[in-house]
Amino acid sequence: MTLVVGHAADLEERGGAHLRLAATLARTSGDDVVVATVTARGFPDPRVDQEYRRWVDDVVRSRQGRAAHDLREAGVAEVRTVAVEATSVPAGLVGVVERVGGTLLVLGREGAVPEHLLRSSPVPLALAARAGSPGQRVTRLTCTWAGTDRSRAALAWARRISAAWDVPLRLVTFAPERDPMLPSETGLHVEREVSTAWARQAQTELEQVAADLPGPPDTVVARGSGWPGAVSAAGWADGDLLVVGSSRLGPLARVFLGSTATRIVRAAPVPVVVVPRGTES
Repeated sequence: MTLVVGHAADLEERGGAHLRLAATLARTSGDDVVVATVTARGFPDPRVDQEYRRWVDDVVRSRQGRAAHDLREAGVAEVRTVAVEATSVPAGLVGVVERVGGTLLVLGREGAVPEHLLRSSPVPLALAARAGSPGQRVTRLTCTWAGTDRSRAALAWARRISAAWDVPLRLVTFAPERDPMLPSETGLHVEREVSTAWARQAQTELEQVAADLPGPPDTVVARGSGWPGAVSAAGWADGDLLVVGSSRLGPLARVFLGSTATRIVRAAPVPVVVVPRGTES
């Protein structure tokens, strides 16, 4: 497996969470890493274009070299660098993935580039956590389950990677609970009873899914106030990696990250892999 990590020319000023995640994934899998930097196509004026190109090339070489050095220092055995010009960063990164046979695209979680790639990436995306270290190695995969095709795609990927990396797999269903209304329209005790009954049903389904898997994996229904509370309630540690699914919609077969998955990604305190349907094998 080849990990492609998107590294903008100015990324050092915004932190290196994407590089730390790439190092963690590579140490776990033993895969090689390609550091990819995309720059805009040149200006129409050849004189401006030539001068600008020389400056950009110098910056890119310097910062890619530093990123490659940091990855090797972090224990990554094989690191390559690729610099391309493209009309946009997402288009350039997709081109690099296709060119080098990348199987996972590693990015930071902030900014517009990850959002665009969630709609156009041909491979799963690994999004770094906003803070903290992902750990020396991945020690557990947690896959979300909601009984949908997106969940099945995510689970297929997670099962394969769990076996390849020899790490345990956990299944989780998030059960966000709304804050009680004052006064409650149905009565607070009724809302709690409905929530508890739904959680029992979700736990039963999780256990049925887990029973068909090797292991079987641990299961948890994580209940909490809103999506942040529910995601937090699952319990997390260094080395955790969360896996969520997305679906392909539209004539261009673009990747669409549903509102539920978006909330999970935003709330997750650990790195997240988003698996588009059709890329799980």
